[in-house]
Amino acid sequence: MSIRYEDFVRTYPMPPDGEPDTMLFAEFNAISDKFRDLRSQSEASRQLMQMVIENVDTGIFCMDKNGNVLLANRALKAIFHKSYFRDLQSFQQIDDALYAVLENMPVGERIVQRVVVNDEMVQLAIRSFILKSMGGEIRLFTFFNLSGELSGEEIKAYHKLISILSHEIMNSVTPIASLSQSAADLVKNTSPGQNSEGLDDVAQALEVIQKRSSGLLKFTENYRKLTKIPQVSMQNIALEPFFQQISALFKQEVPPNVQLDFRFFRPNMQISGDPVLLEQVMINLLKNALEAVQNTPDGQVLMSADRDEQMRTLIRISDNGQGIPEANMEQIFVPFFTTKPTGSGIGLSLARQIMRQHQGDVQVVSEEGKGTVFTLIFLG
Repeated sequence: MSIRYEDFVRTYPMPPDGEPDTMLFAEFNAISDKFRDLRSQSEASRQLMQMVIENVDTGIFCMDKNGNVLLANRALKAIFHKSYFRDLQSFQQIDDALYAVLENMPVGERIVQRVVVNDEMVQLAIRSFILKSMGGEIRLFTFFNLSGELSGEEIKAYHKLISILSHEIMNSVTPIASLSQSAADLVKNTSPGQNSEGLDDVAQALEVIQKRSSGLLKFTENYRKLTKIPQVSMQNIALEPFFQQISALFKQEVPPNVQLDFRFFRPNMQISGDPVLLEQVMINLLKNALEAVQNTPDGQVLMSADRDEQMRTLIRISDNGQGIPEANMEQIFVPFFTTKPTGSGIGLSLARQIMRQHQGDVQVVSEEGKGTVFTLIFLG
């Protein structure tokens, strides 16, 4: 009866030695002790496994053959900013395309899927598994956030490339620019009778060399800006006066067809960071937003501050312009990629590096014809 009802707390009093039931009761107690040990070991293993599952960076979602959720760990909830998963359809509330992928995903396959979560573009590596258990089959999905890993490696590669190019180009171009300018001045100052035949062509060629060299110097200087970001000087920044300061800089730059607003969703918000570098990032993003709506009849640009459920501070710069073409979304943070005729292509790459120095990130979500949202994410 004890085994049937899993009652292993009970012990059997030992009769005096020599009684017929003495050995039998001793064996009963040994069996109960063994079951208690097995139960303790099983509970310890379960708690250890639960601790591991809850503390890994990989999101884990488990459901049985009837679609009932067996497990949704902390990392999964953090990735999707969602506290509860009722069933697989819960993913449809996040993103229709993600739900369709999960519903039709072959077992054992790995895919990479982009998902927009709270105005952040998240790139996920997803795997699907089938586990066999006594209760039947269990469907398991794992989700790994690639966005931070890719950005970090991307920046390291850029730094290495940029350092090499800056060194080589600066060493080569600086004397060329100086000598070609001197030669051009010398030829221009030559008197007409002093072997001037063909000197006009030489002067023109040297001017072309000088212009090209100056262009290369400007190009290299932009490279150096990407690799020589000043050391971050961390301070507590009260966001309301900080926003007011930025607003004052743009008073004369807002076109008449555009409304520029600053909004706080929580009082007395603060961040820790370098005010000079962060001001540079926000000014750059606001300029991009204002350019995006310059031909929009009722242009709107909003800079707002809020916190999410993970207590991260989010500063968003949104506009209702034409948006970023999907073909360009993969490249906008790559140095020197620009669609502007006079753009340098370093602004967004520089912004991401500055945010990385603040242990944060910058994300973008855009839809053609509807607008763009840049989000600066501060972890503390």
